[in-house]
Amino acid sequence: MSHSAAPPLTPGAAALLAPWPGPCGGLPPFEHATPEALAQALPLAVEAKRRAVRNIADNPDPPAFDNTVAALEDSARSLRDLHAVFAAVSTTAQVGAMPEVAQRLAALVPALELEIAHDGALFSRIDAVWQTRESSRLDAQQIRLVEVLRARMVRAGAALGGADQARLQAIDARLATLSARFNQNLLAEQETQVVWLAAESDLDGLPPAHREAAAAAARARGRAGAWAIPNQRPAVWPFLTHARRRDLRETVWRMWSSRGSHPGAHDNRPLIAEMLRLRGERARLLGSPSHAHWVLADRMAGTPETALAMLMRAWDAALAATRRQIADYQAIADAEGADFALAPWDRLHYAEKLRQQRFAVDGEQISRYLSADRMLEAMFWAAGRLHGLGFSELTGVPVLHPSVRVFEVRRDAEAIGVLYVDLYQRPGKMHGSHQHRLRAAERFRGRVLPIASIVSGVPVPPAGTPALLPWEYANVLFHEFGHALHMLLDGARYPSLGSLNVAWDMVELPSLLNEYWLRDRELLHRFARHHETGAPMPQALIERLEAALAYDRIFSVNLDYLGAAIVDIKLHLLADGSGGPIDALAVEQRTLQELGMPACWDLVLGVTHSVHSFAGSYDAGLYAYLWSDAMAAEVATRFANAPGGLYDRETAQAWREQILAVGHQRPARDAFRALLGHDPDLGALLRRFALQ
Repeated sequence: MSHSAAPPLTPGAAALLAPWPGPCGGLPPFEHATPEALAQALPLAVEAKRRAVRNIADNPDPPAFDNTVAALEDSARSLRDLHAVFAAVSTTAQVGAMPEVAQRLAALVPALELEIAHDGALFSRIDAVWQTRESSRLDAQQIRLVEVLRARMVRAGAALGGADQARLQAIDARLATLSARFNQNLLAEQETQVVWLAAESDLDGLPPAHREAAAAAARARGRAGAWAIPNQRPAVWPFLTHARRRDLRETVWRMWSSRGSHPGAHDNRPLIAEMLRLRGERARLLGSPSHAHWVLADRMAGTPETALAMLMRAWDAALAATRRQIADYQAIADAEGADFALAPWDRLHYAEKLRQQRFAVDGEQISRYLSADRMLEAMFWAAGRLHGLGFSELTGVPVLHPSVRVFEVRRDAEAIGVLYVDLYQRPGKMHGSHQHRLRAAERFRGRVLPIASIVSGVPVPPAGTPALLPWEYANVLFHEFGHALHMLLDGARYPSLGSLNVAWDMVELPSLLNEYWLRDRELLHRFARHHETGAPMPQALIERLEAALAYDRIFSVNLDYLGAAIVDIKLHLLADGSGGPIDALAVEQRTLQELGMPACWDLVLGVTHSVHSFAGSYDAGLYAYLWSDAMAAEVATRFANAPGGLYDRETAQAWREQILAVGHQRPARDAFRALLGHDPDLGALLRRFALQ
């Protein structure tokens, strides 16, 4: 039987499969990352890794570290780099043919990884190396790598029998597809759903920049002279905060809060039900009573009960404070002659009024001092003072969009990595902010420099004007930069022991801690400068801002997050393999009623749009933000009590050596104990906001 030859490689696909050219050990060839090139290159890279792993598993020589464990680590590099490019394109450039290509390719790598995890011959070889690890003259990192790779395979089902393994592989392949569809549904809604405003009076209360953004959104949709509020956070939250028309706030809020829950092609409800059922079946196959138990067994928390206990302690502390806030907001509404009890679409509006009346803090006034460029300078300056890092902009390198900036990162005159900064919203770009790893640090087959990318959704400013960041956006920028520092200062020899492989409830520790530097008065005095006059933010305004921030608290000790995190664990406790249907919206509603969620509060992540739980890596793990914030508060307290405060060199060195550079070279609990001498406790975080 004759077979037709494979089509020749296109130049773009060939470039994607070749070693990366350029400085710093090579940079991603984004100029070649077209949907067509990715569609050809990624399957070929997957097949190349499949062959490499097959050769390792079938090696007739006795299993040893070099021919099995090190060889497996070697086999990942090429596909890992290409998949990082694919992930960057599929989350920030979903235009043209890319959505269809992304959906078609999304399951390839997860399916391969599951196939590898279930390879009995490969597991037997790794297990043999593990059995002799103490007598094979391996060093500490080599032993740790053997232990990590073996544990990863066991958790993925390598020890299961053939029929169970086959079912597990089918489950995980289906879950990967469902997860991709969940996110695609939200992206589709984000691009198409809008609330149209016909009269300029409908914009009463909105600052000029947001009025112009609404007009630009309408023009982009072919309706010049009208105004549009697209279903995207940079448009929705300012409208809910500033718009005076309560009925329009309700309309916009209902559009926003119902994402993913509309019957039709983009309905996430049936996807969630199937995902919960499959996650429960998988947990049962792997010997856990529920998906929550299976997930938490590999985390610092250890059990769902431990995580829930911390969440409930924070909920009880925050509930009383929230009720006082609501009374404050209602008093403002009543003083204005309101004849209604506050609803969820009123909360941001009256919170802003309270900030202005009680603290004389106007969000728009604050943003005039927080230009995006100055905030980049600020976070680079803090990293320089704290860690000795320098940032030099690289020009002429390939990027996915002209607004993306690229920086070489140096320490003691030596290049240690590269940082991409992709701040601005554009069509086809996933909502929200995240940190993306384009290449892992490595000291295995020579030095490989890490490449990190900060991605956000800052609205594009009018031509000739700087992008002015609300405080929340500046805070998110520092947050994501904390993740980048974790990647850039990674000291692991092997990528599998790197920063992104730490226990998932430690992943947020570096990012949440880095937010503290934005609040540093010296930093604000240097970099929070008026975009027109260059004058520093007045000291009195900084003090009022501090008071307002203390009143509002932070994400992890507010009910909108805590409720979502509690719902997340309870949903995944129900994912127990029994096969019974789980109505996620009903569980969410019932849980919030049992918790006593105030009627005017809502969730920052409702189940039908919770990308963290259903399209990310936070399934049964949303609690990790609170867990990490508790740890960050303890580390920040250590800095505060040190002679040099936030810039104390000895504390910074311990932070780098015990956490940032360690990655997954030791268990997260051991790393935290090495730094602070005890397990995480919520006390420091509650004391920060006078909640205990």
